[in-house]
Amino acid sequence: MGLTTSSFLISNIKINIAVMLKKNKACLENESVSLSINLNGGSINDFKLKTTGINPLSFIYPKDLMPSNNKNGATYQGHFLCLGRWGEPSSGEKNAGLPDHGQFANILWEKIISTKDGYIEMQAKSILEGLKINREVYLDPSFPIYLVKEQVVNFNALGRLFSMVQHPTIAAPFLDNKITVDCNATVGFDQCNFKNIASNTIQWKQQNIDLHYKKINTDFNHRTDIVQSYIVDQKSTYGWITAYNPTSNILIGYMWPRKDYPWIHIWEHVKEGNLIYMGLEFGDTAIHQPFHDILNTPHLFSEKAVGYIDSGETIEKKYISFMITPPQEFNGVFDIIIENEKIKLITKKDIINISFTENSSFLYELST
Repeated sequence: MGLTTSSFLISNIKINIAVMLKKNKACLENESVSLSINLNGGSINDFKLKTTGINPLSFIYPKDLMPSNNKNGATYQGHFLCLGRWGEPSSGEKNAGLPDHGQFANILWEKIISTKDGYIEMQAKSILEGLKINREVYLDPSFPIYLVKEQVVNFNALGRLFSMVQHPTIAAPFLDNKITVDCNATVGFDQCNFKNIASNTIQWKQQNIDLHYKKINTDFNHRTDIVQSYIVDQKSTYGWITAYNPTSNILIGYMWPRKDYPWIHIWEHVKEGNLIYMGLEFGDTAIHQPFHDILNTPHLFSEKAVGYIDSGETIEKKYISFMITPPQEFNGVFDIIIENEKIKLITKKDIINISFTENSSFLYELST
């Protein structure tokens, strides 16, 4: 069957993008979407279409459930950044005051710099991690798509092992048991088997949660938290992941250079047989453990299991995020490519084009 083409292009009429700064909060807004960032923890905690008002990134982890070494800082919200480490620190690091997932998701980021429409800049510095970060966010003038560039500097005198994992987390009302997750992952493993991965590999397949949560009950022994990790297809230039809710007919997606983030992680938080939170994570680290455990498996599936940043080194990574309401009879994403200055979501039946209203600078930034 031949492919048909559906295009999503907002009018290129010039509009003003509002940049609003409030206490501990920054907002970008265009004609079709609004985006909010919480400076306390640096999370992108609200991204929604104005036509629906539904925010997929509504996740807020309860303060009383935060790890004991995190409770004096920000809670996990929306799309937060795990920088310095992914997961729990070692006992010595914990005694030194390091929180889970690194200090950046736990501290107040510095005041935003705004220099032009559709652009904000923010910074944070962690003395405990010995790292500082500069983040730039660019919102398209019309379409619900934005680009994030993050530069990380090691200001210590010594090089160090280094993790950088993006942690977008979806929750209700967007998340329900009809959600479908697609990505270009291949082989992987369940994090509960990190000590014996070779005998417990798994293959990625489309995750329809209505069916998958039944598997949780039968195969996962009623576990509360399930983390499965996969490598991004090694033949691909980009990594990508999408989550689609047919009830609201909303799809949120992420795309990034594979060289920046070769790993995809799916976190499922389950309570009484129901899926409560889901992490659509992508990063440079494979194993959700302290560094001394990761060093037992420095390479996995021909990929590095953790990053390294030298003294004085600057590392830059990028990603884009987008949101659409797909056409009728949408049945999931088979692949995402960049072609002819457009992002193309390839489904089994058609191609959905995500166009830019003014130029292709977003795609150029993603490619360099």
